[in-house]
Amino acid sequence: MRWGLLDPHPRGYRAGLVVDGRLWAYAEASPHQDEVTDRLFYARVVRVEPRLAAAFLDIGGGRTAFLTARDARFLDPARSRRRIQELVREGQRLVVQGLREGDDDKGPRVTADVRLFGLFTILRPRGGESTISGRARGQLKQRLRARAARLFPDGRVVLRRFADAVDDQTLVAEVRRLEERWRAIEAGLARGRPGPVEVGEDAFARLLRWLLEGDIETLRAGDAAVLARLERELQALPPAVRPRLEWVRGPLAFLATGIEEQFEQALEPVVPLEGGGRLVIEETTALVAIDVDGEGRDALELDLAAAREIARQVRLRNLGGNIVVDFVDLPRPTARKLLDDALKKGFRDDPAQAQIHPMSVLGLVHITRARRGQPLSARYRRRCSTCCGSGQVPSPEARLLALFQALRASARPVVAVRVGPQLAEHLKALADLSWLGGTVWRRDEALAADEFVVETA
Repeated sequence: MRWGLLDPHPRGYRAGLVVDGRLWAYAEASPHQDEVTDRLFYARVVRVEPRLAAAFLDIGGGRTAFLTARDARFLDPARSRRRIQELVREGQRLVVQGLREGDDDKGPRVTADVRLFGLFTILRPRGGESTISGRARGQLKQRLRARAARLFPDGRVVLRRFADAVDDQTLVAEVRRLEERWRAIEAGLARGRPGPVEVGEDAFARLLRWLLEGDIETLRAGDAAVLARLERELQALPPAVRPRLEWVRGPLAFLATGIEEQFEQALEPVVPLEGGGRLVIEETTALVAIDVDGEGRDALELDLAAAREIARQVRLRNLGGNIVVDFVDLPRPTARKLLDDALKKGFRDDPAQAQIHPMSVLGLVHITRARRGQPLSARYRRRCSTCCGSGQVPSPEARLLALFQALRASARPVVAVRVGPQLAEHLKALADLSWLGGTVWRRDEALAADEFVVETA
């Protein structure tokens, strides 16, 4: 069974995709979100570097993004120009879309292959090669391909899997709305300063679309305002793609359903495996290392169990780049083939592209996965200064979420909140404190840096 949950969050909203009782994917959305991935930007070319076959773009907020010639080629309708100096020039204004976040000393990467997301379709206004979602398979894939060629022969529209559940009129109407949105974005280019582009979809709508893409059967919420809006939004959907809405007893669905515990587990380096054994996940600057520890369990049985859990953990933690897994070695080719098949099956529905390379003679498997947004640890963990960076402690963002949950879960009226110096600075920097519900907070130097105390009547 696949179901989703949606909660308010100090910065906006948070959502989870649950498959057979286990949290498989997690997302957040905020009107103040500063992530780059999938967002549209008005940009200005500040420097063209032919030697790098790339250009540097000002995308606002003091950020400089990297645009390769390969990603800039969509600016040329004929796709005949290949050199970066033929595609862009210094001072030029253009609309780009985030591909991935910045990493350490590297800036974020963007593309000119813009995509506007609808519920059933994706519009690529500058053209593209795909006409169906990469996650569609078998007869569904054939049906969608034929339908896309009939309805949108110019190849600019991608049909999503559940486009199969609605009629042609619904698809055409949605594409027209996306085309109108693109024309409005282009019209604002001349006067728009470098920075994010308003696309007519708020944080709540983005997360709801994300959940629906997960083919959920049920959507659960506990917050009254979230429930009220979900009722309105879901009524507007065709019945064929409308999940059942369920109210949970408690103001926050993550807490009421027990999924919060699984979320917390996704921030820990050690993951127990069903049936025995464990994974140890270590994120480094160069790569993500995953060690499979069997504690005497049969090698093939252990590796197959680990493969399923690795696919889940990688998606849930949003790990990207180079991932190296140290499996228990499997000498027989037939056993290695079974492991390879299990990994490919586990990553099959992952929306981020992943490539799995065969096991080496040392039992190592190399997985490359597209970087899409921040890893979960980057938002909810920070390096511990006390142990010189060898360990991690909860980040201010994690403590903020803990405070929010404590306020919502309090059985007695909250009269005030005392916060430590570091958490106080974090609160002062927030643009929106409405989630506090008018609760008075004050800085308390006697508390630890990120500690808080909720005072009740």
